[in-house]
Amino acid sequence: MQPELIFVPIINMLWLSLAVFAFGTILRLKSIVIDKKNKEEDFKIPTFENNELIQNSQRNLTNLFEFPVFFYAVCIMIYVTGTVDENFLLLASWFFWLRVLHSITHIFYNKIIPGVALPVRTFFWLPSTIILGWMAYRACSLMM
Repeated sequence: MQPELIFVPIINMLWLSLAVFAFGTILRLKSIVIDKKNKEEDFKIPTFENNELIQNSQRNLTNLFEFPVFFYAVCIMIYVTGTVDENFLLLASWFFWLRVLHSITHIFYNKIIPGVALPVRTFFWLPSTIILGWMAYRACSLMM
Protein backbone atom coordinates (compact mmCIF):
# COMPACT_ATOMS: atom_id res chain seq x y z
CA MET A 1 0.00 0.00 0.00
CA GLN A 2 1.11 3.53 -0.75
CA PRO A 3 0.91 5.63 2.42
CA GLU A 4 0.82 8.81 0.29
CA LEU A 5 -2.78 7.93 -0.63
CA ILE A 6 -3.86 9.47 2.69
CA PHE A 7 -3.20 12.85 1.05
CA VAL A 8 -5.85 12.30 -1.65
CA PRO A 9 -8.78 13.12 0.69
CA ILE A 10 -6.81 16.09 2.05
CA ILE A 11 -6.25 17.46 -1.46
CA ASN A 12 -9.92 16.82 -2.28
CA MET A 13 -10.96 18.78 0.83
CA LEU A 14 -8.75 21.66 -0.28
CA TRP A 15 -10.41 21.58 -3.72
CA LEU A 16 -13.82 21.59 -2.05
CA SER A 17 -12.83 24.64 0.01
CA LEU A 18 -11.56 26.38 -3.11
CA ALA A 19 -14.77 25.56 -5.01
CA VAL A 20 -16.97 26.96 -2.21
CA PHE A 21 -14.76 30.07 -2.05
CA ALA A 22 -14.98 30.59 -5.83
CA PHE A 23 -18.75 30.00 -5.84
CA GLY A 24 -19.30 32.53 -3.06
CA THR A 25 -17.04 35.08 -4.75
CA ILE A 26 -18.88 34.73 -8.06
CA LEU A 27 -22.22 35.14 -6.28
CA ARG A 28 -21.00 38.26 -4.45
CA LEU A 29 -19.61 39.84 -7.61
CA LYS A 30 -22.80 39.05 -9.51
CA SER A 31 -24.89 40.62 -6.75
CA ILE A 32 -22.81 43.82 -6.80
CA VAL A 33 -21.82 44.25 -10.43
CA ILE A 34 -24.62 42.65 -12.46
CA ASP A 35 -27.72 42.57 -10.27
CA LYS A 36 -26.89 45.85 -8.46
CA LYS A 37 -28.52 44.41 -5.32
CA ASN A 38 -25.58 45.25 -3.09
CA LYS A 39 -23.13 48.11 -2.85
CA GLU A 40 -19.38 47.88 -3.11
CA GLU A 41 -19.21 48.75 0.60
CA ASP A 42 -20.62 45.29 1.28
CA PHE A 43 -17.10 43.97 0.71
CA LYS A 44 -15.89 45.70 3.89
CA ILE A 45 -18.10 43.58 6.13
CA PRO A 46 -19.86 41.18 3.78
CA THR A 47 -23.30 40.38 5.14
CA PHE A 48 -25.43 40.26 1.97
CA GLU A 49 -28.53 40.09 4.14
CA ASN A 50 -30.87 39.99 1.15
CA ASN A 51 -29.27 36.93 -0.43
CA GLU A 52 -29.55 33.63 1.45
CA LEU A 53 -27.43 31.74 -1.10
CA ILE A 54 -24.49 34.11 -0.58
CA GLN A 55 -24.86 33.91 3.21
CA ASN A 56 -25.00 30.11 3.11
CA SER A 57 -21.90 29.86 0.92
CA GLN A 58 -19.99 32.21 3.25
CA ARG A 59 -21.05 30.24 6.32
CA ASN A 60 -20.13 26.98 4.64
CA LEU A 61 -16.69 28.31 3.76
CA THR A 62 -16.25 29.16 7.43
CA ASN A 63 -17.31 25.59 8.32
CA LEU A 64 -14.62 24.26 5.99
CA PHE A 65 -12.00 25.91 8.24
CA GLU A 66 -13.25 24.26 11.41
CA PHE A 67 -13.39 20.42 11.66
CA PRO A 68 -11.58 19.86 8.34
CA VAL A 69 -8.47 21.51 9.83
CA PHE A 70 -8.52 18.82 12.52
CA PHE A 71 -8.95 16.27 9.70
CA TYR A 72 -5.80 17.57 8.01
CA ALA A 73 -3.85 17.28 11.25
CA VAL A 74 -5.08 13.73 11.91
CA CYS A 75 -4.25 12.60 8.37
CA ILE A 76 -0.77 14.10 8.56
CA MET A 77 -0.25 12.44 11.96
CA ILE A 78 -1.34 9.09 10.46
CA TYR A 79 1.14 9.53 7.60
CA VAL A 80 4.06 10.66 9.78
CA THR A 81 3.62 7.76 12.20
CA GLY A 82 3.47 5.27 9.33
CA THR A 83 0.07 3.90 10.33
CA VAL A 84 -1.74 4.46 7.01
CA ASP A 85 -3.88 1.43 6.19
CA GLU A 86 -7.00 0.58 4.19
CA ASN A 87 -9.24 1.46 7.12
CA PHE A 88 -7.81 4.98 7.43
CA LEU A 89 -8.06 5.51 3.69
CA LEU A 90 -11.69 4.43 3.69
CA LEU A 91 -12.55 6.61 6.69
CA ALA A 92 -10.78 9.62 5.17
CA SER A 93 -12.65 9.13 1.90
CA TRP A 94 -15.96 8.87 3.72
CA PHE A 95 -15.14 12.05 5.67
CA PHE A 96 -14.51 13.89 2.40
CA TRP A 97 -17.72 12.71 0.68
CA LEU A 98 -19.84 13.48 3.73
CA ARG A 99 -18.35 16.98 3.80
CA VAL A 100 -19.22 17.39 0.10
CA LEU A 101 -22.82 16.42 0.87
CA HIS A 102 -22.78 18.74 3.89
CA SER A 103 -21.58 21.65 1.74
CA ILE A 104 -24.15 21.04 -0.99
CA THR A 105 -26.96 20.76 1.55
CA HIS A 106 -25.75 23.77 3.55
CA ILE A 107 -25.50 26.04 0.51
CA PHE A 108 -28.53 24.97 -1.51
CA TYR A 109 -30.98 23.44 0.98
CA ASN A 110 -30.36 24.98 4.38
CA LYS A 111 -33.65 23.90 5.98
CA ILE A 112 -34.61 22.90 9.52
CA ILE A 113 -36.25 19.52 10.19
CA PRO A 114 -39.65 20.29 11.74
CA GLY A 115 -40.13 19.01 15.27
CA VAL A 116 -36.46 18.20 15.73
CA ALA A 117 -35.01 21.71 15.32
CA LEU A 118 -31.92 20.40 13.52
CA PRO A 119 -30.70 21.45 10.08
CA VAL A 120 -30.90 18.78 7.37
CA ARG A 121 -27.13 19.11 6.92
CA THR A 122 -26.70 17.55 10.39
CA PHE A 123 -27.28 14.15 8.76
CA PHE A 124 -23.98 14.65 6.92
CA TRP A 125 -22.06 16.69 9.51
CA LEU A 126 -22.60 14.35 12.45
CA PRO A 127 -21.35 11.15 10.75
CA SER A 128 -18.33 13.02 9.36
CA THR A 129 -17.50 14.27 12.86
CA ILE A 130 -17.88 10.78 14.32
CA ILE A 131 -15.60 9.42 11.58
CA LEU A 132 -13.03 12.10 12.36
CA GLY A 133 -13.20 11.31 16.07
CA TRP A 134 -12.76 7.60 15.32
CA MET A 135 -9.78 8.35 13.07
CA ALA A 136 -8.15 10.44 15.80
CA TYR A 137 -8.83 7.84 18.49
CA ARG A 138 -7.55 4.98 16.33
CA ALA A 139 -4.44 6.93 15.28
CA CYS A 140 -3.59 7.76 18.88
CA SER A 141 -4.18 4.16 20.02
CA LEU A 142 -1.89 2.83 17.27
CA MET A 143 0.88 5.19 18.36
CA MET A 144 0.80 4.05 21.99
